[in-house]
Amino acid sequence: MTDTQNSIKTYDRPIVVAGATGKQGGAVVRRLLERGHKVRALTRNPAKPAAAELAQMGAEVVTADLEDRMSLDTALTGAGAVFSVQDFLESGVEAELRQGLNLTEAAGAAGVGHIVYSGASTMDRNTGVPHLDSKWQVEQRVRSLDVHWTVFRPAAFMDNWVWDRQAIEQDGVIRYPMRPDTVYRQVAVVDIAAMAVLAFERPDIWAGQIMPLTGDVSTMDEIAETFAQVTGRSVRYEQMSWEACLEQQGEELTSMYRYFDTFGMDGDPRYLRRWHPEALTLEAYLRADGRDQPASSAA
Repeated sequence: MTDTQNSIKTYDRPIVVAGATGKQGGAVVRRLLERGHKVRALTRNPAKPAAAELAQMGAEVVTADLEDRMSLDTALTGAGAVFSVQDFLESGVEAELRQGLNLTEAAGAAGVGHIVYSGASTMDRNTGVPHLDSKWQVEQRVRSLDVHWTVFRPAAFMDNWVWDRQAIEQDGVIRYPMRPDTVYRQVAVVDIAAMAVLAFERPDIWAGQIMPLTGDVSTMDEIAETFAQVTGRSVRYEQMSWEACLEQQGEELTSMYRYFDTFGMDGDPRYLRRWHPEALTLEAYLRADGRDQPASSAA
């Protein structure tokens, strides 16, 4: 057994996971359970199939609403640590900020030993992008707590390609408003979870640390090439107009893409792999998705 394995922290109290039925929270729950930790999964609706699945895996599923501080105080009673994440796409930017602050305050009041907060790349730059700036406000409050804290700033999710993949394979076109040579940084949600769990297990290393998370760095043209290699289909990148992006995806996401196109994103895959060598590239993620065979050979 290595020195790292010998020094893994184990909690005699459960680790609370917010957003447990979502992408990040769900991945963190699964990783914690795989590593043998006690998990308390928060959800507004324990009847959800995703919540039932987590319960079957061994998580303690608890009803709590990030908008309801009293429910959070109850849910965090006796907790050893907290994973904090919020989703502006689900509830809006103002609600995301309220929820993040509510959970942070509840964690501080509960006396948890460690809070790991997952925000977003560039959120510390005063971007003018509302959901990035709101995450920065939550991060600042997390860092003011008199407890161990760790902040991760993930790049764009590779998992978001799931929404577009079928259309990309059918049409052979990836459409975004960024320039073809814009460098786009991405990370798989499972790798965010791996780093969050590492932070919980090694507070001697990770308490008080901030780290951007990036598993892949590619231009938009290179992303199209990767799709072509994985799927065996012809795929090209086509830059859509900013007006079309605004109409299709709304002001919030358009402002984010414009910022990334102008100022770039943060994170170096080499640093992520120093701590988590199994971190996925985009090609590895797309192949792991299980739909990497040309239609002519699928049977």
